[in-house]
Amino acid sequence: MTGDYQTTSDYLDPIGVPLSRFDTIIEKLLIVLLIFMPLALGARAAWSKEVVIALSGAIVICFLLKLVYHCEQRLIWTWAYVPIGAFLLIAALQLISLPADLLSIISPNTAALKMELLGDLPNVESGTPALKSMTLSFYPNATKHDLRLVLAVAAVFVVVLNVFRRPDQIKRLLMAIALIGGIIALFALIQDLFGNGKVYWVVPTPHKAYSGPFTNHSHYGQFMNLSIGAALGYLCVKLHEDFIGRKITLPVVSNYLSSPLAKRLWLLIAVISLGAATVFVSLTRSGMVSMFIAAAFTTLLLTRRQSLKGYGWIMVVMALAAFTCILYIGFDAVYDRLATLSVLDNYKVRWQILKDLTASYRHFPILGAGLGTHSVVYPMFQNINTTALFTHAENEYAQTAEETGLLGLVSLIIFGIIIWSNYARNIRNDKFPICSAAYGLGFGLLAILIHSLSDFGQHVPANAFLSAIFCAFLVTLARQGGRQNFTTQTVTPSCSKVLRSGALIIISGIAAWSLIGANNARIAEHYWAKVLTIEKGLINKKWQGTDVEFADLISSAASASDYQPENIEYRYWLNVYRWHEISRTTDPNTGVLPEDSISSVRDIADEFHKARTYCPTFGATYCTLGQIEKLILDDEAGGAERIRKGFRLAPCDPIACLAAGCLDIEEGKIEQSFEKLKKAIQLDGKLFKGIVDIYIRVDQPDMAVALAGDNTGRLSYVANILADMDEHNELVEDIRIKVVNLLKERCSQPDAPASAFISLANIYRKQQDNKSAIEYYRRALALDYGQVNWRFTLAKLLAEMERIPEAMREARICLRLRPHFKAAEKLIADLSVHPKMLNQEGSTP
Repeated sequence: MTGDYQTTSDYLDPIGVPLSRFDTIIEKLLIVLLIFMPLALGARAAWSKEVVIALSGAIVICFLLKLVYHCEQRLIWTWAYVPIGAFLLIAALQLISLPADLLSIISPNTAALKMELLGDLPNVESGTPALKSMTLSFYPNATKHDLRLVLAVAAVFVVVLNVFRRPDQIKRLLMAIALIGGIIALFALIQDLFGNGKVYWVVPTPHKAYSGPFTNHSHYGQFMNLSIGAALGYLCVKLHEDFIGRKITLPVVSNYLSSPLAKRLWLLIAVISLGAATVFVSLTRSGMVSMFIAAAFTTLLLTRRQSLKGYGWIMVVMALAAFTCILYIGFDAVYDRLATLSVLDNYKVRWQILKDLTASYRHFPILGAGLGTHSVVYPMFQNINTTALFTHAENEYAQTAEETGLLGLVSLIIFGIIIWSNYARNIRNDKFPICSAAYGLGFGLLAILIHSLSDFGQHVPANAFLSAIFCAFLVTLARQGGRQNFTTQTVTPSCSKVLRSGALIIISGIAAWSLIGANNARIAEHYWAKVLTIEKGLINKKWQGTDVEFADLISSAASASDYQPENIEYRYWLNVYRWHEISRTTDPNTGVLPEDSISSVRDIADEFHKARTYCPTFGATYCTLGQIEKLILDDEAGGAERIRKGFRLAPCDPIACLAAGCLDIEEGKIEQSFEKLKKAIQLDGKLFKGIVDIYIRVDQPDMAVALAGDNTGRLSYVANILADMDEHNELVEDIRIKVVNLLKERCSQPDAPASAFISLANIYRKQQDNKSAIEYYRRALALDYGQVNWRFTLAKLLAEMERIPEAMREARICLRLRPHFKAAEKLIADLSVHPKMLNQEGSTP
């Protein structure tokens, strides 16, 4: 520094570890990785995950090459390796095919459930391989997918811990993370102001809750809180370096802020302020709350530290800058979003998921159901009536316990204790300025720990890798504060080189396995994108496509399945598409397939049986297979059993509910069928009419009425169907009276919609009660003025009541709202020559 300021290097903690060419390469590769992940939509797609795994593999291999070539460099030991290793071993154990007897000892419920689900496989008596040995994971393909990413994150943690051991390295990486976050925040701000509802203005999102390059605003909130933590960490280091040993007074601060040395400080303040503002503008409630709590916690600790006292003005400046951004961009939206925190209904789904998962914990308490298996295991326990697929538990801790059991959760808890103990050591260290970075690192980690109670953001690589880097930094900083000598050797160079070479070969093999798996997933996803495009067109044609369309569809689906043969979704839908192709040959008169198609149907059934072994808990497979066996292959008992299993495994699948309910009706279990078919309608309202027809065909009209509940539209449909039969006149009259009473009650409410008034008006019109009909038409139009058809019907009713001037007025309004409306023009022409109108015109002076 110049003047009164001393050079930063005077107060750094130099460590005698020379930088090698490998260190430089690793640092550059890591920065490239950190830039790529957020720009690639968080790296959630298969192609971006392959890039992430390739880059992380290159990083760890460079590190191992460094250890081989520089035997004097020893691997840093930390107890954090133990829980990481334990977690990886649990996931690996879940993939090992264990003898059925051994699995029964390790996880009895897993073995029992698999035996129950797969015990009816064809030729099971002769010894099906799927039952001789089984994995702990209910879906190994998903476990392999998640394990690849966990391995990559763990590898980066180890590399950062061992390579970034100098203060200048740590500061460079913190600044890189901060700048990347600042650029992403700036992009998010521009996109919020000038966006068109798509990421990068070209990438559509399934919902509007996106921010920046992230398709989920909650994931953006975690990423930005971590980026803010990096900027805050560097800022604390810089303040500690620049003001160490000096008394903080207003003149000193003013002099410093106006000096060239403060440029980097202002840049960091800008990054933090902009990042905080965009977290609010993204409207992620959990992101805002977690940032508030982490900021309050960090500020409290800063004010208690002697070496950083007097720096509260920095927090005030950042808060004011962020608030100014929020005021400019959209304070009202942020305020309204925060106001919803008090609405308990917003948390019903998350709470219900947690309650449902308690059943999973009881079934698989120790080792879980398999890493990454939530989407195929949770439906068994789901009590939320929705067709939405819950791919994650919306709570990282709950999902970890579900998928890896108590052992996996305890491993992560122990890891967290180790990391936070290192955090505590760092904030007690006043000697080395670099240790002040722990405040920012702790801010970021605390924010994501809180946020993870209501989100799955750590499943996003862009966030998970940042968290791993922060944890590694806290361990590294604690060792610097403890004056550890990193150059001490614990093994002889020759022995070390042999062991390290062996480790290089083994880990390279693991990296190759991960990369091959990621590459296959990418290619399969590419083919599947084609499948979805073709499928959309065939759905619009009600699956009556051409041979060429089906050939393209099945060929693309088969290619995806070939690259990922254990992917249950690809296998399931491939055979569903094959069934749709064959079903086109069904005789429209008899509903029977030609005899030469039956062998193909048997092949499809065999493929479904094979798919069951890859994921025994995927309910859709059982449901579809059961219907094919029962209705086409004449396997009554086997088909019925599969249908029941499909409903048990997927009780919130409307087709599974429908199939199970119809099976109950066929077996004479009418009362038992009602709840299943009622649930099918709750999940998919389009099934209502078909289910009503089923109950009426089996002479159960009361069941049809009960299904309609208090829905006036559905009750009217049932009444019309029964009226056409002319066998249930008394019931029809009761239904129509109920409909009128329900509509009257609804119309008496202050928030009654226009549709309620119009429904009642139509009923009165059919009953020839035109006076009442006119009243309710007027009340409906008072709520929805622009409904031309309603108004035209009102005009005709008024004409029928001989209220000609009123009818003319309503018809003319129709023409104003819809010029050249032929029916209205004709009505006006007819009314113009009506005697009442002629008399009115004749009496006009």
